[in-house]
Amino acid sequence: MNSWILLHTHSAIAFIIAVTQLGMTWFLFKSRSVIPIRKWLLLNYIASSTWYLDQMVRFSLYPGTEGSWVYKLETTFIYGPVLVAQMLANLQIYYQFIQPRFDTERKWVMMLMVPFSILLLGLIGWNELGNNSDTYTFQVISFVWGIISNVATLSIAIRKAISFKSTNKGGYQAHLILAAISASFFTLSIICVIYGLYSTIGYWTYFIFVWMGEIGLIITYLYFSEVFVSFQVKITGYSFASVVLFLTICTLIFFPPTLPEEIDKRIAQQDGLRKIFLISLSATVIIILLLPSLLRKTLTTPLKQVLRAVRKVNADNLNVQLPVMYQDEIGLLTTNFNKMTATLRQAKTRLEEYTRILGELYNNQQKIQEQTLNHVSQEIHDNVGQLLSLVRMQLNQVAAKGGTEDQLIADAQENIGRAMRDLRDMARGMSSDRIKLLGLFGSVEQEAQRIQRSGSCEVSTQCEGTVQSMDHQKEIILFRVIQESLQNVFKHASATRIDIFFNYQPHLLQIEVKDNGKGFMPEKEKRTGGLGLMNMQHRVQLTGGELLLDSEQGAGTRVTISVPLA
Repeated sequence: MNSWILLHTHSAIAFIIAVTQLGMTWFLFKSRSVIPIRKWLLLNYIASSTWYLDQMVRFSLYPGTEGSWVYKLETTFIYGPVLVAQMLANLQIYYQFIQPRFDTERKWVMMLMVPFSILLLGLIGWNELGNNSDTYTFQVISFVWGIISNVATLSIAIRKAISFKSTNKGGYQAHLILAAISASFFTLSIICVIYGLYSTIGYWTYFIFVWMGEIGLIITYLYFSEVFVSFQVKITGYSFASVVLFLTICTLIFFPPTLPEEIDKRIAQQDGLRKIFLISLSATVIIILLLPSLLRKTLTTPLKQVLRAVRKVNADNLNVQLPVMYQDEIGLLTTNFNKMTATLRQAKTRLEEYTRILGELYNNQQKIQEQTLNHVSQEIHDNVGQLLSLVRMQLNQVAAKGGTEDQLIADAQENIGRAMRDLRDMARGMSSDRIKLLGLFGSVEQEAQRIQRSGSCEVSTQCEGTVQSMDHQKEIILFRVIQESLQNVFKHASATRIDIFFNYQPHLLQIEVKDNGKGFMPEKEKRTGGLGLMNMQHRVQLTGGELLLDSEQGAGTRVTISVPLA
């Protein structure tokens, strides 16, 4: 038997936990997530895995080697520093896990922990170099430090859980688990200070609570943390945790921990513990090398293919079909994705057809409307206008002969003349040929003059910028919308003034029709099903533009139209 090494149950458990945490360290190094907690998790796992590897060696030392110079230097310069690093990183993690809290407090606590850490390192060094490596003093120093640090983390976890209770269910649950883990470590430290580590109660408490706490931390960080973003990493991590759980239970059942001085019992466990080491090492190699490859082939690669296909669909490429490689949930997801894209293609085709038909119907409607208005305009001009001209000529003849009703006839002449002017103006307003001749602003200006002459109200027009030509169909639509807006003023607003403002910009035309009428409530108009406003908005949208309405009771109404010139 080697005079230095004698394997112990905790050596195997420490090795299992150290390997697991080294695996987490590896995944963190590979992770591309940039979040504040990542560097503290890295420091925590590096320090913790180093500490457990150190524990593996310490518990494997043959009794009587504790006071050697190798032991003293290892305890002073490895055990102490990594314990301090682990505890400080753990505090940072608790403060910043999921969402940071108590940032000012965190900075003050870290400043206060620095002198405590220096004191801890000084006491460990003093015990090893000046107190002949007293085992009990060493345990008390370590576990008192554990009590202080775990009281701090317990307080942080409880207060963060309370702050998350009504806002973040996941954060609330995660910090309750962290609080329970800190409480278990705190309980462990108290029991070991009272009974000593090298006692039956101390030993079993230490092994079980350390094992449960470390596994609980790993699972909590895996489940709740945003660091791990891939299924491959998460499943590999859970596999590590499962292997640790199984191997640790087997170790504790078949090789229960013995006290350091129980040499015969420890010697009897050596063959079994060596097998546990080999099994743990083999399982680790399989999980690290084989499992990621299997997961990549059967899980992450198909999922990434689906994700790339989803991005193509988001980019409006619906001609995406994926091969169904597996008859499992991934295969079912792929099959349903293919069905979804096929359905979307059909829906898009139908929508495009409906849009085409609606466009044709609208164009036909516009043509019919303009043809009808042009026909009415022509009829008014050719028939009614000619008839009124004839009546006026006849009245002129009566007036020329003289009579007692000269004034009455003169009034009739004036009224008929006014009617003829109004009819001509109406005919011009109905005809789209005028828009082609005068342009949009010129036609609106002429319409404003007609209203002004009628005496209905005062109308002013103003144009800013260089007048630019537009598509004739667009100009017709905008002119009719402005006409309808003016008609709404006459019918409902009781206004005495209307201001029409055109603003030509390089690529945009803005039109504003403002009145000083009694106004109304647009929301109420929508609820009562006002079709006029809805029709105006839809017609402006057909030009690629936007219509906004601003009105209040007693404050008039402003209609603003914005339409691209191209």
